[in-house]
Amino acid sequence: MQRILRKNAGSITWYIPEDEEHTLGDKLTDLNDPIGKETATIHKKGRRKVFASLGTTTNGEEVYVKAFRLSSLSLKLKHLFLRSKALRELMIGLTALERGVPVIVPLAAGEKRRMGLIVECYTLLKKIDSAVTLRDYLYREGVPQHRRSRVIEALGRLARKSHEGGILQTDFALNNFLLKDPNDPSPTVYIIDFERTYVYNYIPEKMRNWTLAKLNRIGPDFSITDKLRFLKAYSTGNDANKSPLLPWMKELDRHTNWILRRDAQRIHKACVQGGRGYKLYTDGHLRAYFLEGHNAEELIRLTKDIDKEKESAMEIPGPFKLYKTCGKIHIKDAEIEVDVFKFLPRSSQYSSPSVSTRPAVEAWQAANALTKANLPVSQVIGAIEVDEGASYRGYLIIKCIPGLKDLRTAIGESQPRSERRRVLLWHTARLLARLHNHGTLSAPISAGDIGVQEPSSGRIQLNLTRPFKFTMALTTATDSTGLEDGNTDLNKLEAFLGDLMDGGGVELLKKFYRLHSSNIPSHGETPSSYTPGRWSMIRFP
Repeated sequence: MQRILRKNAGSITWYIPEDEEHTLGDKLTDLNDPIGKETATIHKKGRRKVFASLGTTTNGEEVYVKAFRLSSLSLKLKHLFLRSKALRELMIGLTALERGVPVIVPLAAGEKRRMGLIVECYTLLKKIDSAVTLRDYLYREGVPQHRRSRVIEALGRLARKSHEGGILQTDFALNNFLLKDPNDPSPTVYIIDFERTYVYNYIPEKMRNWTLAKLNRIGPDFSITDKLRFLKAYSTGNDANKSPLLPWMKELDRHTNWILRRDAQRIHKACVQGGRGYKLYTDGHLRAYFLEGHNAEELIRLTKDIDKEKESAMEIPGPFKLYKTCGKIHIKDAEIEVDVFKFLPRSSQYSSPSVSTRPAVEAWQAANALTKANLPVSQVIGAIEVDEGASYRGYLIIKCIPGLKDLRTAIGESQPRSERRRVLLWHTARLLARLHNHGTLSAPISAGDIGVQEPSSGRIQLNLTRPFKFTMALTTATDSTGLEDGNTDLNKLEAFLGDLMDGGGVELLKKFYRLHSSNIPSHGETPSSYTPGRWSMIRFP
């Protein structure tokens, strides 16, 4: 590993790889407070981390900084014995480079101390011209399939090289990989983030699969062919070669569904606590939950305006009556259309709702949880409830999706034995199976519950447009396999499609559902732990 130089700049101690000393030049002397500089442009800011650009170096290269705040005393005391995040990132990057893994090594790491304790640390990064993250590139419309295929294969080779080199990135996600030049016919992909990366002498197959299962959370925008292409590139030349690839892919899918369930349940809880991009506002008997970037007062004003307008009643079983109307709200410089659903108790003998009978808030939690699990759900902008003893009102504000067509209408427009109907049934079964990884439909399906979207790319996508008709399964302490719920929801779907489906269509739907649900673990199943074992990690001096 190349030598690391140590330099002081005011209250910050900087650690610089010897090869990068000429890149930074005298710039470090200006970085006593990187985030507080007038030239700093903040791109992303959270409670504990800030990402900003700092201008250019003496070589004309643009520099970015990640700043980590250590707010609690326990964290500060912890880092009396451990390296800071920033210094750890730098050392892991250098180790990976030494082992032949394609990485972007940080320019420098800095630590700010007060009374001997680290209060803030910094990672300096240089911008790679023309480079884009794999998430930005692979989700971009209009990318030629042959280029997309080559990039996926390059990612597979990089993942193999990383694991063979003992570099385990536990946050294996597309935004942590960088494509050097999208126009290069021989794509080069780098690892760019080492916050949650560990160094091992050897990574066993179980831990490799755990990492690949996390990467597999990419969602429905990637086909089976894409996944097989990645696995083939990963397994080529690997001692832990898996053959054939399809059973391996199904095994990874099963692990991925369990990880997605865990992610969804974490967000189900977090979205009503504030933070992570979710906001909470209270005013007396009113509570509002909404997405960051929106204004609570505007959402509350919208519900008051809606109360004065004519509403359309909707049938839904349960203790609440449901009404729907439309409205508009502003975000940044744009005006967007929204559907507003209002929940009122059926009984005049109403008492304050318990945790399990708050339909607007439950729908808010379900929608955010399913979105985290990469399920196509209409975006819920906010949920508002007013609870004044015997009086209760709940509101759910959902962003309208333009060009959305009802599922029954879309199937009705297709010929009974056409390829289009077959594709629609395939996507319908897939949506239902993926929903059953997290819960079940709680009410009969009606017009407007499931929408069909066909973007310019021609790739069909189904959306769950009314998440208040979905109930999350929040416990795993059950022996239920979920098959009963699956059959019940299939029956609801059959009843909704009604006379549009002949016997062949029903059997095809069930066949597709069995295919997609074969990789869904039961809610009573507890997979073996894939958490990286710290006993085999390399400790840096």
